[in-house]
Amino acid sequence: MTMTASTLELAPTEPLPLEQRLRLGLSPEDLQSQPLRQLYHDWFGLRTGPGIPDYATFDICNFRYVIGSLNMMEVERDPWRFRYRVHASQAARNIGKDMTGKYVEEYPSAQYRDDIQQFFVHAAQRDEPSIDITANVLIFHRLMRYETVALPFGDAAGEITHLAVAISTSVLDDR
Repeated sequence: MTMTASTLELAPTEPLPLEQRLRLGLSPEDLQSQPLRQLYHDWFGLRTGPGIPDYATFDICNFRYVIGSLNMMEVERDPWRFRYRVHASQAARNIGKDMTGKYVEEYPSAQYRDDIQQFFVHAAQRDEPSIDITANVLIFHRLMRYETVALPFGDAAGEITHLAVAISTSVLDDR
């Protein structure tokens, strides 16, 4: 059976593991969030060639339509670490903590922390945006649906140095 984003909506209470979701090869058309679709497509307009956009050209004003949902992550290697340069206000509100200046390993939910780290590593190894969609995630006493788009930005040599990560959430059930 081929899995699609719509299959995620019909999933049982237990969400698919991240590795399986990443293998779905989700596209922007699978996103319910119009701003995330726009963000995905706008990233391609920032490229000046076949590689990733240079972080030096990043201007948050180009992404006003997702500013409250946009995290900016600094990428470190050997080992992979991701520091919240900016933690989106919506994300801070959802978890009850501002992660600006902190590393993913300080994320307050151990259950979700590993998926965040794994998704960021996946995104930091690609020269194109990454998408994750998951439903039925119980986090902070709420059953949630998440859509996430991670956009790689780099330096003059084309090495990924930052990820812009936008998240759209909806509460499916308060518990």
